[in-house]
Amino acid sequence: MSNEETVKVFNEEIPAETETQPTASGIADKTPVEKEESSTVEVAPKKTKKKRVLTDQEKERLKANLAKGRATSLANRRKKAQLKKIALEEKSKEEDEKIFQAYKKKRKPAELIDENESLKKQLAEMKMQMESSKKQEIIKPIKIKEKREAKVKTAATTDSDDEKPAPKKTAKPVTPAPKKKMTNREIMRMMRGK
Repeated sequence: MSNEETVKVFNEEIPAETETQPTASGIADKTPVEKEESSTVEVAPKKTKKKRVLTDQEKERLKANLAKGRATSLANRRKKAQLKKIALEEKSKEEDEKIFQAYKKKRKPAELIDENESLKKQLAEMKMQMESSKKQEIIKPIKIKEKREAKVKTAATTDSDDEKPAPKKTAKPVTPAPKKKMTNREIMRMMRGK
């Protein structure tokens, strides 16, 4: 056996180079790794286009377009922000209304009690007004009717016989004092039971 044959046999017996790599179990795993041959391939350089040269007029036009576009986009963003704000306010009002209605349902028995008390107070006030008006009628001085002298008809008054007598004055009906309208704050206090 010559040296060449020994080298061939020796190369055949040795497997490809192996590297050990740890696995998840912690045991080293032998996997064959092939060596890459490095080749020198020449790549042709890419051709680049020349940058377009702009004139001063074109530069001014592009700047004007850019400024106009920025202004338009700013206006659109502000408009969308306002719409969003309005939508949030409406949603908030709806939620507040739901909360108010739920609270109102919860407080309904207490509300009826409060209403009954307020009606009792109003009734007591009306009784007081009636009593005070009766006292005032009694205290009022009695007017003595004066006797009217009969008119003597003269030539000037005889033509006015067709005149109608003056209508009698009637007493005006007594109207109760107007009810004070409750403010929103008073309504909320009443609902809270304060």
